[in-house]
Amino acid sequence: MKRIIILGSTGSIGRQTLEVVRKFPREFEVVGLSGGKNWRLLEKQIREFRPQFISTELPEKLTPQISRGLIFRSTGELIRAKILPLEELAAKKCDLVVSAIAGVAGLPPTLEAIRKGRKIALANKESLVLAGSLVMAAARKSGAKILPIDSEHSAVWQLLEKIPRSKIRKIILTASGGALRDIPIAEFKNISPAKVLQHPTWKMGRKITLDCATMANKAFEIIEAAHLFNLPLEKISAVIHPQSFVHALVETIDGNIFAQISKPDMRLPIQIALFGGERRESLITPLDLAGKKLEFHKIEKRRYPLFFMILEAAKKGGIFPAAAAAASEVFGEKFLAGEIKFPEIAKLTKKTLESTPQISRGLTGVSPQSATLENILATVEKIKNQFE
Repeated sequence: MKRIIILGSTGSIGRQTLEVVRKFPREFEVVGLSGGKNWRLLEKQIREFRPQFISTELPEKLTPQISRGLIFRSTGELIRAKILPLEELAAKKCDLVVSAIAGVAGLPPTLEAIRKGRKIALANKESLVLAGSLVMAAARKSGAKILPIDSEHSAVWQLLEKIPRSKIRKIILTASGGALRDIPIAEFKNISPAKVLQHPTWKMGRKITLDCATMANKAFEIIEAAHLFNLPLEKISAVIHPQSFVHALVETIDGNIFAQISKPDMRLPIQIALFGGERRESLITPLDLAGKKLEFHKIEKRRYPLFFMILEAAKKGGIFPAAAAAASEVFGEKFLAGEIKFPEIAKLTKKTLESTPQISRGLTGVSPQSATLENILATVEKIKNQFE
């Protein structure tokens, strides 16, 4: 039985991971759960899966029995679970850590698990966007294996099992285009958060749904793919595919294009990661291709300026990708809170990136090209404190 820890168990990826675990009760034992502030759902998960270790930002909200670590198995056996800081939970011995915390907060625990040599099923793309070189170097040093959960990276992983790296001309990730794909750009200034959160295909958390609308998510995924598959950014691109059943394509040097196709359901790539690439019967029924359209469109700079900004920041390297991720997260939250208009997310992120050299000068020993973990986290913290 595979012992797993789920970081971010109350989020969209975490909940769907537990759905897969329910389908294979003899294959997985959940030994650790973290749930941030959603303590009500976390408590339900604790009662169902009875982990040995728990992490939450609000331990005082848990019922007295669980806050004391007392959990009974269905057999009546008493478990004494420990409530731990997040990074300590991530470092616990197990067979697999599912990194599903959204945003910058997912980096420290993910890196701690990697340093301990744990196998990682990675959904937190910010870990590689902010600190990809550090994360991959730590994985090489510790022997940790990183398995992608994102549907696009899972697709590339599956395709590259059959295609030699030397024969690859280009990797192409697909994007739905988000909730505003078909909305006139002139209407963006009046778009409500509720509209932006109506994703046309996927059911996901608020942050990632917003990031799909701005296309920040796809820029992050290109950066993530460069680190995961050890390819230059120039060999990775993206297109809009409204139907969302082609998840990635690999173009070979002879002009062939290979695609991975499946229903747009995150439980499939999650299951593939949990089983380390092994094929098993799935919760998902196969996609019926009869009558399906196959469309691909370029990503327009006027519609998705944040996509291009983040990729430019990635090319600069150093702390610029961290600045881009932090700024887009901060201003995205402000938009969802009704404090700014949708177009201001990109405009304010652009201003922040232009001022990044000045931001770094306010931090001891940090230059724009410095990319230590301390510098990255200090940059993120300063940007958040400056604008929150």
